[in-house]
Amino acid sequence: MIFICRIDIILLLLQIIMTQNKKIFHIVSNKEWGGGEQYVYDLSQRQKADGIEVSIFCKPVDAIVGRYEAAGLKVMPMSLGGALDVGSAWRMAAVLKQAGPCAVHAHNFKDAFTACYARKLSGAKEVRVVMCRHLTRKGKNTLLYRWLYGQLDCLCFDSELSKQEFLSTSPSIDPQKMAIVHTSIVVPEKVEPVSLRDELGIADDCVVAMFHGRLDAEKGLDGLLEAVAQLSEKPFRLVLVGRGSDEYTAHLQQRVKDLHIAEKVVFAGFRHPVLPYVAAADFGILASTVKEGCPLSPQEYMSQGHPVVVTNNGGQREYVEDGRNGLLVPPGDVQALAQAIGRLVDNDALRGELGRQAKADFDDHLNYEHYYTQIKSIYERQKL
Repeated sequence: MIFICRIDIILLLLQIIMTQNKKIFHIVSNKEWGGGEQYVYDLSQRQKADGIEVSIFCKPVDAIVGRYEAAGLKVMPMSLGGALDVGSAWRMAAVLKQAGPCAVHAHNFKDAFTACYARKLSGAKEVRVVMCRHLTRKGKNTLLYRWLYGQLDCLCFDSELSKQEFLSTSPSIDPQKMAIVHTSIVVPEKVEPVSLRDELGIADDCVVAMFHGRLDAEKGLDGLLEAVAQLSEKPFRLVLVGRGSDEYTAHLQQRVKDLHIAEKVVFAGFRHPVLPYVAAADFGILASTVKEGCPLSPQEYMSQGHPVVVTNNGGQREYVEDGRNGLLVPPGDVQALAQAIGRLVDNDALRGELGRQAKADFDDHLNYEHYYTQIKSIYERQKL
């Protein structure tokens, strides 16, 4: 499989930052720490290591403000209420007016509105606005959104799938403003696996399959439990790492009882950091029934030399190739999912072969440093 990462116009405003005053402002408007906040944290730390002055606009949430401040980032709390929040736009404009050449990096459309309003209000012509699209959704084409698309300097998607889904409604946007960058994960130089079997009471001769992430229906967990029920005679355990709503977690626990697979499924709860648990598993599973742009959990297993069983409906199919570094199954197909899991449980040699290739692919074109080096090379080639 040839991995394609189009970044020929990646983050135009960041290119300017790299060649001039090296200032960037990220906007983070969620109320809780999650994958998006971690994405900004990782990127900010890497940019900071390159001598870029990074600041964060975020909501006044102690858990978020404190985490960014502890990383040595300047944080400016504000309400960030979206397209109608003129107050945040004015406050941001006052900062941009004094910043000189800089970039504002939004991570959703409502924050992109705020950034574009702020640039207009500041009158600063050397400010660039980029938005990264981390969702797989159809593009809107209302008058307001057409204005926004015209204001953005770059709209960056996390996968080809996300871009094509956005374009499926023919939104009015200049194709030259769009780019594709597959997101990546930061992996420590050394990850020490936990004693998973001892910790969770799993026999040494049992194969460990693992799902980690949010416990949610869209992750295909109901179908995954049904697949496990079809494999009740095989020597393996499914470990679920993560948490969800109390209601849905109770639903899953009841399904385990109803399917008579209590001895097969372990609810491990939230674990941080998660990579030592990933490293201790034998393979990973992502059975999402929705289209995810560039899910990162499969990359985490690949980084630790483990194969993955994933559905073929999301951006994961752009870096997981069936029979080469993992196994792909149709979403919602319980029989196919059970067969794929069974193949890996039964065949240690296959797990090893796929896992070695998964690790090689991660090291070659999926790891974070490679991702960042590609972006940096684009900055250096631009004479802006």
